[in-house]
Amino acid sequence: MIVLTILPLIFSITLSMTSLSYSSLSGPRFVWFENYVDLLSDDRFLRSLWQSGILIFGPLVFQLIFGFCLALVMNERLPGLGWLRVIFIVPMFFPPIVMGLMWKVLFTPQLGGINHYLGAIGIDGPQWLSNPSSALTAIVIAAVWGWTPFVTIMFYTAMQTFPKDLYEAARIDGATWSEQIRFVTLPLLRDTAVVVIVFRIMEGLAIFPIIYVMTNGGPAGSTETTNYYAFISGFEFLQVGYASAIILSFLAILVAILAPSTGFLLRGAESDGDAA
Repeated sequence: MIVLTILPLIFSITLSMTSLSYSSLSGPRFVWFENYVDLLSDDRFLRSLWQSGILIFGPLVFQLIFGFCLALVMNERLPGLGWLRVIFIVPMFFPPIVMGLMWKVLFTPQLGGINHYLGAIGIDGPQWLSNPSSALTAIVIAAVWGWTPFVTIMFYTAMQTFPKDLYEAARIDGATWSEQIRFVTLPLLRDTAVVVIVFRIMEGLAIFPIIYVMTNGGPAGSTETTNYYAFISGFEFLQVGYASAIILSFLAILVAILAPSTGFLLRGAESDGDAA
């Protein structure tokens, strides 16, 4: 923990308070919080925050919906479902860089892919990766496809632990299948859903390889997330101190978002312990 987490974090905080830039002839000096103040007037940084929110929370909504529906299907004892379970979780075995390459091929009109099938039903597909709005949509689709299996497995595993007598009692009381889902399954999935949301927000940084491969943050910066902007600032513009301030600010925002969810889980664990 000290070597892999604490020391790098301290080093990054120190860098973020310096003017270190390999593109400047002057040596680094401590500027304290100047880099953070500059971020408040950096339109590119503020825009990247908005786009990070879209590319973290946008896919998350669809992942929760599709993951829940797939978990319901997997939880049913239907013939031949064993093979479907394997198919459902295949995407999570793809590394993000491979996932990005695969979807880049599918979204490139010259290579057929998605536009070929849209054309077969009379729809003219857009230039997916060349148009700002469609490029953002393409990234969301790739992220939903890649990480929905994680959500599915979490929900499915939780459903396997639910007491069967609750469903029996609901059926005896005349509850329909949809009412059992609404009044039994969904309340029991509450804590698992919070865990899934926390993990998916924490892993929002993992979308970087997909963006790097598919769009390079373009077109016109429409898919440039905050961590991608930090990468550009540090490794292309060589502004190491400023790049450190960007990524640390982004992490601070994520922690602020995750803190209420984590507190909710801790309070739930304490109440469960008291009840036991």
